[in-house]
Amino acid sequence: MRSKTLLLSLLLTLPMAAAAADAPATAAAPDPNQACLDCHAASKPDESGVRPAEFLKSVHGSFGCTDCHAGYQAPGPHELPPLEGADAAMVARYDALKASPAPRAYLACANCHGEVVEQLASSVHGQWLKNDAKVAGPTCASCHGAIHEITQAAPEPVRAGATFVPGSRAVSKRCEKCHGDAAYVEKAGLKPDVVVTFHDSIHGRLVNTGSARAPACVDFHGATEKDAKGVIHPNAHLILAKTNPASTVAGRNRMETCGRCHAGANENFAKLIAHDDPAHGESKIPHFLHVVFSWLSALTLIFFAGHVALDLVAEIRHKIRMRKAGHGHDPAKEAQFVQRFDLHQRAQHWLMLVGVILLGLTGWPLRGAGSPEAIETSRKILALFGGPHGAALLHRIAAVMIIVSGAYHLLYLVLHGAKRTLAFSMLPGPRDVGEIRDNIRYMLGLGERPAYGKYSYLEKFDYWAVFWGMIMMVGTGFVLWFPVFFAKYAPYWVLTSAQIIHGEEATLALLFLFVVHFYNAHLKPSIFPMNWVWLTGKMSHAMLEEEHRGQYEEITGKKKDPH
Repeated sequence: MRSKTLLLSLLLTLPMAAAAADAPATAAAPDPNQACLDCHAASKPDESGVRPAEFLKSVHGSFGCTDCHAGYQAPGPHELPPLEGADAAMVARYDALKASPAPRAYLACANCHGEVVEQLASSVHGQWLKNDAKVAGPTCASCHGAIHEITQAAPEPVRAGATFVPGSRAVSKRCEKCHGDAAYVEKAGLKPDVVVTFHDSIHGRLVNTGSARAPACVDFHGATEKDAKGVIHPNAHLILAKTNPASTVAGRNRMETCGRCHAGANENFAKLIAHDDPAHGESKIPHFLHVVFSWLSALTLIFFAGHVALDLVAEIRHKIRMRKAGHGHDPAKEAQFVQRFDLHQRAQHWLMLVGVILLGLTGWPLRGAGSPEAIETSRKILALFGGPHGAALLHRIAAVMIIVSGAYHLLYLVLHGAKRTLAFSMLPGPRDVGEIRDNIRYMLGLGERPAYGKYSYLEKFDYWAVFWGMIMMVGTGFVLWFPVFFAKYAPYWVLTSAQIIHGEEATLALLFLFVVHFYNAHLKPSIFPMNWVWLTGKMSHAMLEEEHRGQYEEITGKKKDPH
């Protein structure tokens, strides 16, 4: 019975299917926007108009043209009924300031985004529609891009346990279009250089290097809203002037704004987050320190770069003279060694060496990210360490390494002092002044190389520069590491001075390391590829006689023939 029913159903279905196949295809519904697109579609990338493919992908892709361009009838003439009241005033302002070729379309935004339109109108960005502004302020398109091509923004990443979601980086780039345009800023009467000062701040540098946690423009200036989970979201549509008491950056409100990320932030800490150069704040001390360190760095590097150049010429001249005289190294002296550094001294140097190189590799890219030309390079370098926050963690680990190295060395000195075995040959003295003079004469070809003792004036400078650098870098580093804590007890100028000193001293130290120290320890022709004493702790009598003739003569009781 079941088989007969199935057969009957099949026989009835086949004729119906055949009829359906023979029936003409149903015509697709005409596109209601086609009449408009016949004239207003852009066929080339640089042509003005609507790009149909991009429009269909946009959040407004399902709309009809007349949903926004209300009053137009397609096809038909472009004659619109007059507007009244606020709408008429808004369109008049658009026309007067040439803000848009189709200002009436913006009236339609309120049909779907009424709350947002009200917020924008009451924000600092909507004031140009009400007052006697000289230039047009931002429109919806200024921040969201071409109206016909607006796409849904990707959700911002949320940190584990976060209560605050940083604002869109794309919106911040839109901010820069106006606030970074010098001509527009001048006409609109806005504060100049806000983009430059933001990029030069720690937040700007983190944003530039791809941080998903660092706050951008709307995080400071936008009103905030909480979602159902209690997470705070910045509202870019309700940005108030800083003179408005309700603004997030007005008065003591800045403390709360900073406190979203920096728990416990006080008014002193909040002063750090401003569009001001740290060297030109309310106190003259940071500016004085900036000038001092600028001159110190410039003069130090100029002197020692010249010293390296003269020494290289003297090294080449010495090699040529020795070759002509037929002098070579004495194999017997090459086979004899003196212990120059013990294992503890070498371990201290290894810790310092690794720590300083890591600090340079993880710190300099972030410092350079404030310059637009260096952003891409900084991103690539920091990506090797897992991005800016991975590099920040490694930077702190490296800082601990040099602190351990410094503490290790101080303990080493104390123990040797207690045993009365501490040598004071690293202390500078009057003899060094004469050796500087004699060495410059030697490098100029006017005399013989000085008979240095265990340490030359260059090595003494290296040693004491590290002491100076440790005090500067570690002290200011702790201020930058725990800014909220220090803001509770230190005046504002101490915090800004720490920023200046840390950056300037780091620059001086790394440039000196690569320009001077690497030459003296690795690249100098007489010791290339390196002086192996930092690994073995030993130096041959041949090199000792060449580099530290005074110590060699003291050890062996032999005087070197100057010829």
